Amino acid sequence: MGSLERPFTCQRDGLTIRGRAYFPEGFASDRKYPVVIVSHGFMGNYKSVENYCRDFAGIGYVAFGFGFCGGGCTEEDGIKSDGDTTDMTITTEVADLLAVKEYVMSQAYADRGRLVLAGVSQGGFVSGLAAARWGGEVEKLIMIYPALCIPDHARRGCLGGFAKYDPQNVPERIDCGRTVLGEKFHWDVADMDPYLELSPYQGKVLILHGLEDEIVSYSYSVRAKACYGNGQCSLQLIRNMGHGCDETGRKSIFASIRQFLADRMEVFT
Repeated sequence: MGSLERPFTCQRDGLTIRGRAYFPEGFASDRKYPVVIVSHGFMGNYKSVENYCRDFAGIGYVAFGFGFCGGGCTEEDGIKSDGDTTDMTITTEVADLLAVKEYVMSQAYADRGRLVLAGVSQGGFVSGLAAARWGGEVEKLIMIYPALCIPDHARRGCLGGFAKYDPQNVPERIDCGRTVLGEKFHWDVADMDPYLELSPYQGKVLILHGLEDEIVSYSYSVRAKACYGNGQCSLQLIRNMGHGCDETGRKSIFASIRQFLADRMEVFT
């Protein structure tokens, strides 16, 4: 029997955020469960991370995937959250994640002491920023090839991997190929030091990054590990993996996540 799945919505500044909740087998609403919020990457939506959500549900978590406002390319009914891509920034995505967190923590079955944030690529970066701002509310943080390169890419005028513009003369609309960003995305991160932003978080951190990643160099994750306290962050660099992975790679990643959540830190040393 598979996990139970249900759609959910919540609000941020009048915009509807749409997502899906994934419950473990045998779920009972009168029990307390650890919860995890999984954030998708650039141009993704909650379907981009549904397999991770199902994996979390398979080990007893209630998992929540959602779409960032203005962050996805799909127009499929019931999936896309409100908002325009030109209004989306890293800061608005942190605000979206906060709205989802407030919704999740309002559920009677949510164990408020066992909230995990997990994110892929840009969603990993956003999850790290949110964890740093919410402090002790987040038990653990998982970043999968986090896009900590975004501030550098803004300073170089190459956001989204495809845009080419003068960072001293930023256009109102930044063409990234499959999507268009607004200039506010650039100015939101142009002066940001991502490592300074991440470092206030005091909980346990797991970072997973492919050595063959040509979009976000694994060197960003190496530096991120160093910004956390001694013994706080585990970094796993994965051979033969780029920015993304196939089903076999995802299962391998989740095997490490499962060890991390079980506090078997010795496997990362």
